[in-house]
Amino acid sequence: MVDRPVEILALPPKLHALFDGHITKKANGDPEQNERDFLSRALSAFAAHKLGGATIPEAAQAIVDGGGDGGIDGVYFSPANNTLWLVQGKYIHAGLTEPDLGDVTKFKAGVEFLLDGKFDAFGANPAWKKLLPNIAAYLKNPSTRVRAILCYSGLALISEDRKRLFEALRVKVSKDAEDDFFEFNSINLTTLNDWVTGGGEALGVESVELEIIRPGLLTQPHETIYGLVSLASLDGLHKTHGKRLVAANLRGFKGRTEVNDDIQKTVNEEANLFFYFNNGLTAYCDRLELNNLDRANAERKRITAKGFAIINGAQTLGSIVKGFESAKADAKPVGYAFIKIISLEKCEDDRAFADRISRTANFQNYLGLKDFAAAYEFHEQVARTLRPHGIGYHYKIDEDTPANDDIDFDLEEALTACACLKNTNDCDFVTRVAANRDSLRSLEMVFPPEELLRSRHERVFPPNLSARSVWRAVQTQRIVLQTMQAAARASAGASKSFFGNARWLVLTAIFNRLKPDEGEALALSAAEVTAVAAAVTDYAEKLLAICVAKGFANYEALPGGAQALRTPRDFQSVFKTQGDCQNLLGALKAEIWKTTNVAQPQAAAQQGNNV
Repeated sequence: MVDRPVEILALPPKLHALFDGHITKKANGDPEQNERDFLSRALSAFAAHKLGGATIPEAAQAIVDGGGDGGIDGVYFSPANNTLWLVQGKYIHAGLTEPDLGDVTKFKAGVEFLLDGKFDAFGANPAWKKLLPNIAAYLKNPSTRVRAILCYSGLALISEDRKRLFEALRVKVSKDAEDDFFEFNSINLTTLNDWVTGGGEALGVESVELEIIRPGLLTQPHETIYGLVSLASLDGLHKTHGKRLVAANLRGFKGRTEVNDDIQKTVNEEANLFFYFNNGLTAYCDRLELNNLDRANAERKRITAKGFAIINGAQTLGSIVKGFESAKADAKPVGYAFIKIISLEKCEDDRAFADRISRTANFQNYLGLKDFAAAYEFHEQVARTLRPHGIGYHYKIDEDTPANDDIDFDLEEALTACACLKNTNDCDFVTRVAANRDSLRSLEMVFPPEELLRSRHERVFPPNLSARSVWRAVQTQRIVLQTMQAAARASAGASKSFFGNARWLVLTAIFNRLKPDEGEALALSAAEVTAVAAAVTDYAEKLLAICVAKGFANYEALPGGAQALRTPRDFQSVFKTQGDCQNLLGALKAEIWKTTNVAQPQAAAQQGNNV
């Protein structure tokens, strides 16, 4: 049996630390079941605390778990943003699966009763009975929003059948597609682990208050406010919070530079024109709260930004601060800077979206990760080498770039093929292909100074890798992917997941044993294509047998003598985990090399005849 994921181990102690003394544990029946009930209720309270901003006592008081609860375990109303939070908490001891469909269906039905005003369904629950008058008032308020949250301690993502239940409800209660009155979201073990470890917390400061002059406000798809902010208030923020304001920025304040000196000069000499000469600042926050007294005020809006971080404008902020430091006490600069603040509250994956904002805000007119990779000189060398042979390597994408075909390929295909080709025994690269491909695009120097190749991208594409080998590796990859995709389409359940996710490890093994990249011709021969295709089927069968032998999967007998493949953990997770891949690849290589007369279809590489 596969061990429980390590993320689940830290969760119960955290929930006890937060909610012991606030949430009462049952004292009768099965002690283990009582513990799981406590943890499920604590998960609901945890979600109210982290998402709704409830204090720990408030989150504990939000628990309504019990008979007649309609599948809703926690109810909390956040007055700061007029949001009613409805939570179902499910503690899953194994840390792997999603909640049962029956439990989720009950939750959806309870939420629907509430939104339909069928409060009698909750009348038998004492906790609910106390809340119903207030909830009725909240729902009568046209500014109230409702958020249904399924919070569970499993790594599995919510299945489509669960999502469809709540999507149907959203359509039912919404005026139109733009109406944000009701939304459903799920919180799984990955996010819970971020909450426990602090990994999901945004860099920056807990809360800031600002006055935005001549504001503009967007509500869809992500709530954003923009406008002018006084230079004095920015200087004041820096005095209070210091460098934490720009901790999420890709670049810190550089100090004395020609550009920064010009910004400071504008602050000191022409502060009233600062807005015209400067691009301003971009920030994000976890939640944006608007002062209710300013809702109708078009000239100014006072806001509170929770989890505030400036992600573009470190040089501007630092130069403003320096300008105020150098100004005389009785002649502080008076002017305004432009600011844009984006709320992450409605983002399905707020961490990923925050990273994207940070990258694009800094690189929009310069270089992003793919642009950095395309700027690596190796790619132009490969393109130049292959061009005379009618092979197009399109490492820079524009509107005229042809689709990948028999004579064209792009950087993405080359990246995955060469990462598997250059994979080492620790399976770092092959795991990153499946789980963290951006890290292979980066030219960031992550290896020690004494190493010749210090970035992962350089190691995927070392200078001595020939253009011919790159193209042959891509052709090999296409055979592997097509064969594995065909097997996946012909399969179901765990078998389908295996063929869909094992492809990169199978490709790595083929490179290791058959070495098709070392052939002399630019194109794979018919014999080489046949040999690679046969090896895909053979290696995949061997790898699946190894997975069963090592406990990653097992066969379950069905009526009539048939067997079904079952997995305690989805193969997607297995083939994204470096230790598991290292274990499986080592066993697969040992199994393959038991065959002493393996035909190697390629010709030996000839050093003096490289294309």
